[in-house]
Amino acid sequence: MKQSNPPTDNELKIGDRVRLVSETPLRKGEMDLQGQIGEVVECPEVKRVTVRFAGGRLRMGRDAELFERV
Repeated sequence: MKQSNPPTDNELKIGDRVRLVSETPLRKGEMDLQGQIGEVVECPEVKRVTVRFAGGRLRMGRDAELFERV
C-alpha cells in the first residue's frame, strides 16, 4: 500500500487562492494572467496544479512553486 505524506503548510490544496509567481514564464496568450488571483481546482499529490482564473481560464503547471498562496 502506498503511503502519502501529510501536507505541510506550504503545499497547495484544492480551494487555495493563488497568484502566479512574477518570474513564471508565460505564453503570449497568458500574459494577462500575471498578477491575477485564481483558485486551485486540482492538485493530485502536488505533481501538477490546475488553477482557474476569472472568466473560467485554466492554467496548469507541473511545479506548484509557479504559484504563491494569497
